[in-house]
Amino acid sequence: MENPNLAIQPNFTTEEYQEARLQLINDVVDDQQATNILATLWVLNNNKENLNWEMRKEQEAQRARDKVEQSKEELAEIEEAETARVEEWKKNRTKHALICKVGVPLGPINIPSPYTACKLKKGKYCELYFFTNIGLAEAETFNPSIDDEALTLLKADNDQHLWVPASTTRDKSSVIKDEDLTWEQFGEASIHLISAMKEHDWEEERVDMHVDFWMAIEAHPWCCSPWVHLKKALLLYQSQQRQRWHHALSTLNTWSLFELNQDLLNDAQEEILDKERSQELENLRKVRNTCIPNAIRTNFTFPLPASCSLLPLLSLSLLLIHTNSPA
Repeated sequence: MENPNLAIQPNFTTEEYQEARLQLINDVVDDQQATNILATLWVLNNNKENLNWEMRKEQEAQRARDKVEQSKEELAEIEEAETARVEEWKKNRTKHALICKVGVPLGPINIPSPYTACKLKKGKYCELYFFTNIGLAEAETFNPSIDDEALTLLKADNDQHLWVPASTTRDKSSVIKDEDLTWEQFGEASIHLISAMKEHDWEEERVDMHVDFWMAIEAHPWCCSPWVHLKKALLLYQSQQRQRWHHALSTLNTWSLFELNQDLLNDAQEEILDKERSQELENLRKVRNTCIPNAIRTNFTFPLPASCSLLPLLSLSLLLIHTNSPA
């Protein structure tokens, strides 16, 4: 239907409308009056059509608005349902876990302990021990039906004391330090930790940085050295720098771990050597204090210079022990 607002009033004085005028002409209505009557009727009819047109257009517009509103409501309901589904999946991941048609695994499965999972969710530093085969095997023994009920008092970062689930805390005394892991355990842990990072939605950029970092560690010449302390230095370095990187995340001074810093590696090596020398001196003190009679004790000055070898002193101690032992 055409818009009646655009209609043009006809010229009712023309021959085309002569018959219509004749229908109106009588003793009191002449031709001009008949023309005026036709014009008036057209205007009245056009006004009515205009009103109907506006009402129809308003109804069509309202139906369109209602349709759009309905679509928005349906979309909002779908999004709300999807959000609820995602939240439900996050809260009860075990309930909604997919079943893979694969055989039963022989070794430990890569499921970290609740303590480690809590740190991963927050993006915090985790010791590699928890992701070694031994650490994962320990995590498998965790009984959530019992431990989830227990609470322990923990001091938060703001010095407030909070009651938290015992499953989210861990006795650090039983954890093997990164530098004391074997090279094989380091390989196990790095692979398992990368998988755990992805599972706990770490950003891809951070995961890739850790992959590059540990590959650089494994490609360093020290990892092929026969000297055990050099491998320990590599493991100590990666632990120290990962911790520094995590601490720096709360500031604007962030960096990439990918490129190894040889100066810091040398510092880690010196730290390992210092610990080994201190341990050797401590062992020597124990031998000296427990096995050599007071009468023949030889006074040594401790600590010894770093350049001084402990082997002659240890040999001397063993000789004195053998000499003074009862026949």
